[in-house]
Amino acid sequence: MLVDLTATEYIFQGQGIAATYYPKGPGGPIVAGKPKFWFLYQDHHQTRTFTEDEVTVTQIDNVAAVVSVKLAESPLANGPVTTFSVYVPEVGVGQTAPQSFRTIAVTTIQAATLVKRELFPALETYKVDHLTGTASDPQIAF
Repeated sequence: MLVDLTATEYIFQGQGIAATYYPKGPGGPIVAGKPKFWFLYQDHHQTRTFTEDEVTVTQIDNVAAVVSVKLAESPLANGPVTTFSVYVPEVGVGQTAPQSFRTIAVTTIQAATLVKRELFPALETYKVDHLTGTASDPQIAF
């Protein structure tokens, strides 16, 4: 079953993280000469915006739509990569008010895979954050 992302704006926050996802098109302030962003991420260390091509949505049957962005990537081939993924459940958006929900986000740090190692620790480590979310359609008058 595909998760239908019917809202036009999903806002996530908690544990020092704030993120916004616009599944149906660019959101936030539109500035001439600047790329339009589809995903905004902020934590204690960085603020990043991502265009449509930089956002990956993976549907996991009976779980969620997982929206992922690369927060950091080594310029070297097969270098370390840090990815932020948030689980977006199907949320019905009505005309009366935004809908709240709870979810998780997983920050994955993948070690460099430049050298094949016979014995090695796990290449990926994970940090799980519990977030609150709000799904809305600002085009609908509340």
